Amino acid sequence: MRADNRHSRLIALARVTLPLAALVLLSTLFLFSDKVDPTQARLYSEVDVDALAAEPRLTKPEYSGMTRDGAALVVRAQVAKPDIAGGNGTTAERIVAKLEAPSGTVTDLSAESGRIDPGAALMELREKVAMQTSQGYRMLSDYVEMATDQSRLVSPGPVQGEAPFGTLEAGSMEMTRDARGHHDLVFNGGVKLVYQPQQ
Repeated sequence: MRADNRHSRLIALARVTLPLAALVLLSTLFLFSDKVDPTQARLYSEVDVDALAAEPRLTKPEYSGMTRDGAALVVRAQVAKPDIAGGNGTTAERIVAKLEAPSGTVTDLSAESGRIDPGAALMELREKVAMQTSQGYRMLSDYVEMATDQSRLVSPGPVQGEAPFGTLEAGSMEMTRDARGHHDLVFNGGVKLVYQPQQ
């Protein structure tokens, strides 16, 4: 009987003390929490819904893959949109690309704008196209075509920049892969080289 009475008293005490403890915990949460200023809260997101509906886009897209000759290709952009000309490609802004050959040769490219067409295995880079290779070349061009299925890029127009042995200007430039797996740059069309001997 005494055990039953003790158990009953504990149950009765728990029914009173546990809800009171919960109320104390909740009141301390509200007491020490930061005040919310409703005038500073943003009611709506700063996104132009009409513009998104009229012109769909992707923010910070990334494309990566392997070429047939074993090079790793990664392409990133700030914004990508469907091709307004109705093609299968995608136009992009502020493009950054990296091509890394199995031999370890790395080619980095950047451009203000461009177009990527995976169906045609082609990427076009336009406006302030900059290219830098791990072999020491840093070249500038207005337009570069780059394959996405093999290690090949072409600048059909003028290029200028720095080579490991001096400054270089040419009417066109092409990068191909040799039998050893290295990327070679070939310059054509009125090549002008100012040789700067290494000290």
